[in-house]
Amino acid sequence: MKKVQYYHSRWFNRLLKSTFGLYLRKRFKVNIYNHKIQNIKPPYLVIGNHVGAWDPFLMSIGIPDPIYFVISDSHFRNFWLRQVLKLVGGIPKTKQLADSGTIRAIISIIKRKGVIGLYPEGARNWDLKNVPVIYSTAKLIKSLKIPVISTLMQGAGLTRPRWARSSRTGIINMNYDILLEPDEIKKLDVDDIYRKVVDGIYLNEYEWQKKNMIPFRGKNLAEYLDLFLVVCPKCKSLCSLYSHGDFFTCRDCSYTVRYDEYGFFTTEDEKFFDSPQTWSEWQNNYLYELLSREEYKSGNVPLFTDTKTRLFTGKRRGKLRKYNWLGKVKLYFDRLEFIPEKGERYSFPLDEITGTNIQNNNKLEFYYRNTLYRFKFTTQHKSVYKYELAINIINKIKSAARPDPVTE
Repeated sequence: MKKVQYYHSRWFNRLLKSTFGLYLRKRFKVNIYNHKIQNIKPPYLVIGNHVGAWDPFLMSIGIPDPIYFVISDSHFRNFWLRQVLKLVGGIPKTKQLADSGTIRAIISIIKRKGVIGLYPEGARNWDLKNVPVIYSTAKLIKSLKIPVISTLMQGAGLTRPRWARSSRTGIINMNYDILLEPDEIKKLDVDDIYRKVVDGIYLNEYEWQKKNMIPFRGKNLAEYLDLFLVVCPKCKSLCSLYSHGDFFTCRDCSYTVRYDEYGFFTTEDEKFFDSPQTWSEWQNNYLYELLSREEYKSGNVPLFTDTKTRLFTGKRRGKLRKYNWLGKVKLYFDRLEFIPEKGERYSFPLDEITGTNIQNNNKLEFYYRNTLYRFKFTTQHKSVYKYELAINIINKIKSAARPDPVTE
């Protein structure tokens, strides 16, 4: 098997920093606080909290050396984007799955005194607080034994929430620090390193915003919030919410809130929640209780159903096969179904699905029997997130129902 070599183009990296990097600093009022890392020399690892698509570009602004970023392999399926990613030394990684090729690439770059950038959470968050850190990140740090720099972004989530399709103007603070030195890594076990990583990138942006109350101004601030929030707190209906301008409304009961420039809700109706984050926390608990009911656990009643969905299949980094016909997606407690306009239905047992993730907010991807399946939702304002959320909740319900192993 031919060994893949990763190289970056220094002139292209310099060009990006002097053009796109400068644009980001001006457009989003980016403040760089990197005085603590001025004397660090390669090789080293850079980690950070993960909020938006521009995170690698923002992280690079305050790092003096070119960074080889570990990037979702879905970005490498587009020919032109793949050429750009090669110029910046992008390392493809399959989301939510172990990838030995990625580890080999990282080790080879470290041996050449390169700099690696990765996001330990493995996915962007929706509610402006961290998602669980992938434990294997701590194992990687332990094996590499090189300095680790933490990059904490404040304000990036409110600048461009994951559910939004437009940016707002406020501020973004980029805080750089040396999280771990090689001597410390040698002394710590993997669990201790894991806790250091979790603490090093911890940020609840709403906690930060409540202390600072910085306005993030823009147009149509609530648009596409229905990609994230799908349960009405007043009438408890599912998928009845829609966004319009700065407002978020339930079609069934007309409950309405306004999303303001600080990222909080105001309303003339009863105020259930002050932010999308607290609404989401309630939504998660409500769906857990709902899915725990026997009518859903029986597998006879679907929780979510959507039409006008297109199917793609393929492998990790190859070009995906596109099916011409559309179909209907249904999520049950035990399976995910796709009923095409032509041909037989597909049924995917949830226990056999791996690597579930969301791409570009409108594509649900997962692996089933070594094949990648992608459902692309062709209509706007359709939440793909609700499927990933419900699958995670179903797995928690099943896990809680399993008897604890008996220790003899």
